[in-house]
Amino acid sequence: MRAVVLERNKMVSRRLQRYFLAAGIDPILVEDPKEVAANAAGVDLIAADTFDGDMVAATIRQHPRLRALLWTAEPLKRSLRYMVENSSMSNVLGRKDFESTPRPWELMLILKRLVDGTQVPPIGAYLDWGFQGYQEKVGTTAGRDASVAHIQAFINRLQVPKRIAEMFGELAHEMLMNAMYDAPADAQGNPKYALDRKADISLPDAEQPTLRMATDGSKLVLQLSDPFGRLQRKHVFDGLARGLAQGEMDTSHGGAGLGMMVCHNSTAAMFFDVAVGHHTEVTAVFELDLNLREFRTQAKSLHFFQA
Repeated sequence: MRAVVLERNKMVSRRLQRYFLAAGIDPILVEDPKEVAANAAGVDLIAADTFDGDMVAATIRQHPRLRALLWTAEPLKRSLRYMVENSSMSNVLGRKDFESTPRPWELMLILKRLVDGTQVPPIGAYLDWGFQGYQEKVGTTAGRDASVAHIQAFINRLQVPKRIAEMFGELAHEMLMNAMYDAPADAQGNPKYALDRKADISLPDAEQPTLRMATDGSKLVLQLSDPFGRLQRKHVFDGLARGLAQGEMDTSHGGAGLGMMVCHNSTAAMFFDVAVGHHTEVTAVFELDLNLREFRTQAKSLHFFQA
């Protein structure tokens, strides 16, 4: 696999080169956007800051088989515009500033997935060795509420600010609502429970989502999987774009109605993995080493993979 990597900062470019090579990707490093077109014909991937999104989009139009990888030190709004308009752009990595690479663990995870999209990483791939966590099935409305309380207690034991446990409780509630009410469908693809999200439900074993919660002391990772695989790309990117534009939660659902603003506001990075008709897995990551002010202003990451 070969990639054109556009990065103006030479130090950052050299660091990026190491990561790309370690992931099995041969990078062509360029500093001038004008050099991208000259190298685009023989590569598989173009990687650049969202600042150069117009150039990336134009290059993809000329070479439709290309995929794009973006990174940004800005809020997601600009990146989302490109991702909504271009299905070849499904990954944006937040970075601290223009003199920093994206987070190394996240960059390597995404690069390896671009090399081999068939492998969905386990929850341990998001965490350092020695992490602690648990897994549980959730099948009833009462079980949902108990699961949210379990998550908050798990986080509070880490002696972190109370607001973090509250945020992850809100996030878990939203993700469970999507997995329990919006995801299940009958044989004809019709939602089974989405019409009344206030009703008490009891899901059969085959319909129950699996929740995983874990930490390595520097990150929190919440992961939820449902056995339906009905989440569509537009629900993620279009939904969040509308939410950010309107300053309100987008609650539309077409198989997995996500409160994307809750996801955005509660995490540093979100990963969506969909095997159509088989499963949807949503992974949320929060960085504990940031204070809440830094967390609110940092650039966010968003990733979507579909098999």
